[in-house]
Amino acid sequence: MWLSSRGFGAAMIITGTSVGAGMLAIPATVAACGFWLASLLLVIVWFVMMLTALLLAEVNMSMPDGTNFSRMAQSTLGKRGQIITLISYLLLLYSLTAAYSAGGGNLVASGLNKLGIYFPGTLSSALFILILGFFVYVGTRAVDHANKVLMLVKFLAFFAFVVAIIPGVQQVLLSTETRSLNFVWITFPILITSFGFHHIIPTLRTYVKSDRKTLRKAIIFGSLIPLVIYLIWVICTLGSIPVYGVDGFQGIIQNGNTSLGIVGSYHSAHVGSFAYLFESVAITTSFLGVTLGLFDFNRDTYRLQRLTHLNKVAVFMITFLPPFLFAVLYPKGFIIALGYASIFVAILLIGLPAAMAWVIRRRQNKNHLLSKVYLGVVLLIAGAVILLEILTLLNALPAL
Repeated sequence: MWLSSRGFGAAMIITGTSVGAGMLAIPATVAACGFWLASLLLVIVWFVMMLTALLLAEVNMSMPDGTNFSRMAQSTLGKRGQIITLISYLLLLYSLTAAYSAGGGNLVASGLNKLGIYFPGTLSSALFILILGFFVYVGTRAVDHANKVLMLVKFLAFFAFVVAIIPGVQQVLLSTETRSLNFVWITFPILITSFGFHHIIPTLRTYVKSDRKTLRKAIIFGSLIPLVIYLIWVICTLGSIPVYGVDGFQGIIQNGNTSLGIVGSYHSAHVGSFAYLFESVAITTSFLGVTLGLFDFNRDTYRLQRLTHLNKVAVFMITFLPPFLFAVLYPKGFIIALGYASIFVAILLIGLPAAMAWVIRRRQNKNHLLSKVYLGVVLLIAGAVILLEILTLLNALPAL
């Protein structure tokens, strides 16, 4: 039965990695586009990211099992491609790990405070890393089982969240027209990051025992679930919160914290509780997905593939200690790095798979005209997203 198979587990890891706490901020990003255009943008971004994930799987399947991003890039794009890939990969995943460690530490501290136990933030983050890092240390199977339990809780929290919000959905708000198509451009960097799971594909390829069909099915199904969740979320929020005004998305964005602003706009303790539960579990599942990929990447990069405890402890320290120290000693540093996350995502998860697939298909004499056009379009999309992210960082794009 597929529900109990490794393929389903792989799909759930993809979903858990994609649907993170940042999902709460998606409505504020797409609000100015209006519901229908926002939904279309989500479908387009999902389709592009699903295709590039399949391209990455194609490249990885053409190489020995266990080949990571760095070695794939070296084999296809040479030393320069490997260096660009290595820098982008480590900056992205270490900054994400640092961010999730800090967020997870806050969750641990909050839970302990309710029990009358008070830990400093540093110790709470360390405890969060040790608890969830244990599953990563044990292996993909352990992460699979833990992730399935967490995903069930996440789905239940999201369902309760939606049920609490949906009575307030109004057709007139969903019918709000887009004032300007210029608002479209600022959405792409954020939405693309919301479908970022590609770094886990080499690990999942090993987990499904290099079964090409199972891996493809896991990628399609695992990425489709986040799309459905995001669409439902956008319906509920854009249908119950106006775009403009102090109490609308415009006011929420101006006040700073969009996640708290969206939840707070409903003035309901139940909504707040469901949102807190969802956000808490989202942090844990995303942390597991990100660090599992980073753990295997480090094991392959530092040639520590032998499954001895000494090797695994060394990889554990390489994976978790740098982002933990970085988050503690330079707390604003990883936030700055996250600001550039979409650039790393565009390079790693859109441009790189297409560039590597181009080389692999050429070697296999399969890069015919249609293939070149297809891969060329994907490369152009990657370049466009990088440009849009740079313009966003320079505040050169229109926003609410």
